[in-house]
Amino acid sequence: MRSSLSCDFCRRSKIKCVNTGKAPCRKCQKSGIPDCNLSRPQSKILKNSVRRVVQRVDSLASNPQPTTGHELDRSVLPVQHSEAPGSSPLHVSIYGEDRANVHSHLANLSPNIVLKALNIFTNKFPELGILHLPSFMQEFQTSRHNETKTLLAAILSVTHCYHSRSHFTGLETLLSRDQYASYAREMLSQSSFQAPKVQVAQALLVMGLFEWGSREFHRAWIYCGIAIRIMQAINSLQIAPYPADPLASGSQDTSQDAITTAVQNRTMWACFIMERLISSGTYNPPMLPLSEMEKIKVLRPFSAVEFAFGTDPASQRSSMEQSLATLPNRNSNLLDITQAFEVIVAGFDIWTHVMTFVLNDGRRAPEMCAPRNCPWVPGSPWSNTRSRLEAWRANQHHRLHYPENSVVAHIALAYGESFTYINLIYYLSTLMLHREYFPFLPTSETIPRGPVDHPQLQAEAPPGWWDSSALEMFSATEHIAQILHESSECGAEILTPFVGFCAFSAAYMNLYVSHFPQMNLGRSPRAEENLNYCLAYLERFRQEWKLGESWMTTIKHASLLYQRASSDKARYQGKSRKDFDILHQSIHEFRVVDRSQQYIQEIEGAERGTGPSTSEDTPATTAASESLDLDAPLNDLLNEVSTYAHEQGMWSHWWPSLEEMNLALFSDNVS
Repeated sequence: MRSSLSCDFCRRSKIKCVNTGKAPCRKCQKSGIPDCNLSRPQSKILKNSVRRVVQRVDSLASNPQPTTGHELDRSVLPVQHSEAPGSSPLHVSIYGEDRANVHSHLANLSPNIVLKALNIFTNKFPELGILHLPSFMQEFQTSRHNETKTLLAAILSVTHCYHSRSHFTGLETLLSRDQYASYAREMLSQSSFQAPKVQVAQALLVMGLFEWGSREFHRAWIYCGIAIRIMQAINSLQIAPYPADPLASGSQDTSQDAITTAVQNRTMWACFIMERLISSGTYNPPMLPLSEMEKIKVLRPFSAVEFAFGTDPASQRSSMEQSLATLPNRNSNLLDITQAFEVIVAGFDIWTHVMTFVLNDGRRAPEMCAPRNCPWVPGSPWSNTRSRLEAWRANQHHRLHYPENSVVAHIALAYGESFTYINLIYYLSTLMLHREYFPFLPTSETIPRGPVDHPQLQAEAPPGWWDSSALEMFSATEHIAQILHESSECGAEILTPFVGFCAFSAAYMNLYVSHFPQMNLGRSPRAEENLNYCLAYLERFRQEWKLGESWMTTIKHASLLYQRASSDKARYQGKSRKDFDILHQSIHEFRVVDRSQQYIQEIEGAERGTGPSTSEDTPATTAASESLDLDAPLNDLLNEVSTYAHEQGMWSHWWPSLEEMNLALFSDNVS
């Protein structure tokens, strides 16, 4: 018999509560939630919730052992607000009960479900290769400390987007991602300032990634910084000749010491990665420069085998001699797929240099257009960065190189995602280095050439250099789109912010070359197909992460600009990157925000200075674009694009109707 009543847990989870009118309901019984309470009608929910909180406080006070058998510390008790004298004692935070329920839920999750979620995390987040499954599961099945539950909650919040896509059964019983994230934030707000523990640092790193995808950039940066400080404190206790805490001595179990060393090593290098990922070339000063990692005696990143089983002292000494900085100098033992984490660490260090170069004005920086600093000159900043990138690539085993090797082959070894990630770092870095010198707004007849706006390069490139540069850039663009599609087709898709940025960058460049095919001398015949692959990925990505919305908005406005420019040669004659500075800036930003109104103002403002169009249609003009009145005001044009969206393949999946668009963007001052 199904009752119309619903319990608090099902109501918060927004699921149908199936019960007989008595506690527990089927959902709470199946999930092992011991305190299921069927609520009365909605008008009495608040009153009853407050009453239950007070009853729970009284119960915990009289019975210090919870029914779950796992001790709840004070941090998970309902919080009572401080009130003026004489105020009612019923003014208690309702969230305190939610936190207690999530705490109880995590403590009672079956090991089978936990292990499935952890496997997803290990595979889908190669940049956070910090989780040692055997030791985590051992701790979870025994003591289940609060730090373990906090880390688990953080992991469940970032893996939530894979739960419905996974073939694993039981994951559908988990809570919402926001419930796990809120719980993790609350717990970290206290544990972050207690004695340093590795699991707290790991939870902070995971939550940093979550906040980044949620466009909470400042919070992500702060979480990363606290994680770094915690790991520096732990490392200091081990290497200091006179540690400040003499009681912080290691275990007598040498095998456990080896595992502990491996986990700390991976976590420290994950801090290194996340700091570079989150700063993404902006002006945030690093807390973990590579020189500092060597100074504090951090071993090179452990391989998958070393991480799983630990290393003996002799291997650790060998690892010390092979620090990350000296790896490019060795002539043997190329890094294979089991050392993917080490490859990713070094790759992100190079990617940061690429982003720093681009976002610090690139070729527009002082003296960067001087003959000695032109990109083809050995020793120039651009050339040095590219040399580092190619040396990093050469230091990898040839089986790590795409497209010579496939994603499917590495899936058979359970490394499909790591293989994808490594190649995305390489091709994105290649794309961004070359793109800095290409015209932002070419014409349909323009062939590969350097910048057309000021400041221009003060020396001529060697013959064929721009042709080769274009081939490298657009080949990288194609490879990003293809590997994203291939990984999606074979179940190795990664929905993380960095991979999303790769898809965004490749989408933009495929859009660019589809409208201006001569910029690659006609060598990108699959540009539209590759564009659709990237848009399909971004559509899935933005359903899970807010960050994707801004990228899609930028692509839409770039598409509008290039559609107009390629269909009417005179429309933007004489216009260049400086006329679209905001749009150009957004194309390079990993932490892009929505600047829709500014994009529109730039596009419309650039057109006000142009005369009537007299140009003929180009061969690249599609049937749909011929049906559009490209001289119409932007508001009308977007309406027409929506009308013809069904003729544009993938575009129809992401271009909203006019009614769905935020009409506030098109204010009266935009003509």
